[in-house]
Amino acid sequence: MIRNRDISARWAWFGVLALWLVCVIWLSLWLRENLLTVDFSDPDDAMRLVQVRDWMAGQSWFDVTQYRSQPPMGASMHWSRLVDLPIAGMIALAGLVLPPAMAQQVALLAVPILLLLALFVLVYKLTLLTTGHRITGVMAALLLMLSMGVLAQFCPLRIDHHGWQMVLGAVSVILLLRALEGSRRAAVLAGLASALALEIAIEGLPLAVAMAGVLAFRHLRDGRSAHLLLGYLAALTGGAALLPLAMLGWPAVMVPWCDALSPAYLLPIAAATSVLAIGLRLLPQERTANRLAVLMLAGLAAAVVFRLATPQCAAGPFSTLDPIVYRDWYSHISEGLPIWRQDAEVLILVPVPSLFGLFAVLWAIRTDRLERREQWIALLILQSVTFLLSLLVMRAMGMAHVLAIPASAWLLFTIFAWTRSFSTSWARIVTGVAWIAIMPFSIQSILLSLTPQEKHLPAGQAYSRTVCAGRETLAGLRALPTTTLFAELDIAPMLLAHSRHSVIATGHHRARQGMKTVITGMTAPPEQARRIMMGTRATHLVFCAGENDIQTYAKLYPASITAALLKGRTPAWLQRVPLPPGESVRVYHILRSPMPAIQPLAPKRSATPFMQ
Repeated sequence: MIRNRDISARWAWFGVLALWLVCVIWLSLWLRENLLTVDFSDPDDAMRLVQVRDWMAGQSWFDVTQYRSQPPMGASMHWSRLVDLPIAGMIALAGLVLPPAMAQQVALLAVPILLLLALFVLVYKLTLLTTGHRITGVMAALLLMLSMGVLAQFCPLRIDHHGWQMVLGAVSVILLLRALEGSRRAAVLAGLASALALEIAIEGLPLAVAMAGVLAFRHLRDGRSAHLLLGYLAALTGGAALLPLAMLGWPAVMVPWCDALSPAYLLPIAAATSVLAIGLRLLPQERTANRLAVLMLAGLAAAVVFRLATPQCAAGPFSTLDPIVYRDWYSHISEGLPIWRQDAEVLILVPVPSLFGLFAVLWAIRTDRLERREQWIALLILQSVTFLLSLLVMRAMGMAHVLAIPASAWLLFTIFAWTRSFSTSWARIVTGVAWIAIMPFSIQSILLSLTPQEKHLPAGQAYSRTVCAGRETLAGLRALPTTTLFAELDIAPMLLAHSRHSVIATGHHRARQGMKTVITGMTAPPEQARRIMMGTRATHLVFCAGENDIQTYAKLYPASITAALLKGRTPAWLQRVPLPPGESVRVYHILRSPMPAIQPLAPKRSATPFMQ
């Protein structure tokens, strides 16, 4: 089993798979009720399932419009069909032997946990590549199993794109480290993997740029690595050009969206690649000054093209939001906020693993073998970029924590090996306890225990929100004739997932006008809210008193219709629809003219198997 202070490959793989299995069992037991009732805890997961269903029902591959949001024109979505593929494939595969509703539940469980398996394997490989020891790779798998910020994106029902970002990011980094060993093929594959990550979410752009920076630093230092940087950028440019075309088709691919891979980002990448290729041919690269000049010109070309071609994107992908939507919606979304605007729990969860990893990688650069120093330096650059990004945008936390694992595992194993050198048992026991106490998970747990108990959140903040629109609690709403609902933005995707109704808008930023209508309607005084709602197609208002946004609206706008409904004051133009016991939402008929009393609705089974 153990040879030369390491373990065999068989035992290493056994350890990685065993840790993954333990992790899967824990996550499945923790969220078993959510899985059985298909109660999504994040609106994006519900919307992703709606998108998959629509595609499987016949909507074009190239058309990612959600037609039941912001009717009749629908709302354009910024998501990629790449993430839809495995979900649809798993539903279709399970559907060969299971009823449609059960096949869907299998997909909602299988897709995240299989993606987590891929991440376990990649983290093991990345750690083995940097440390050279299989036992350290198993240690890395243990740290991954205890990484709260990462696992939150791989829970059952978590089918949105964040897990794919981490997996493709890990693939890219492994290929980058291989490229640093001199493999141009690895550099090209790293560029393609980065392009895939960007197609799934433009949030991967900082990591892709940082990887180009690592290769540029390598070329600047030795003058013999230009082919690696050029290969990476050429593959990134080619992938960034072809993937959107394959996903959206022509001419939709030409729209310069700021929130997705589009000409807004392709043109700067292509400019940098072109200037680099020309500069390498025109200027001899033997001199450091020439190499620096070419690299600076390539970076400057990218910046100038980005600023001139799409100036609207310079302030970020959400800069074009309506001020009302930005103020009352985006500025309250925790995952998009900087760390200084987060609760105490997030202040603990975000920086601890990254800071531990940064300390560990600095120690490795100083003390580990000389032949591994370049890889550690590359990880230091990538860790620093992703850590700083996680401080600015909380949703970047997962990738930062993944990249912190290899160095953390190396440091913990180094300390563990040192503790075994003590001759007395009491010294080994004390140092062993101290070893456990300094693990990032232990530090987080200790700090969380010191925060006020009433503010504690479960690991994975997305799963702490009140679920007001689960499948089992919407039977009465489903019994209504198909209509358009005026609903708060966060529960709107659940209404789409669990009924055939349409909504004025969901919390997805391209539905700008619909989002503004919903927000102004929910925050306006009752009479003004009546005029806003009457100006839409909505026939019913859906109200969930436990929703976070409802509580926020009531607090910020005490004279609003939201505050009135929370206090039980129903205006005359709304008529409460009686629902069966157990419903978690209130439904009001929007009275456009005097109407007779509405009889209680009996729940009925949907004709669509997915809704059952």
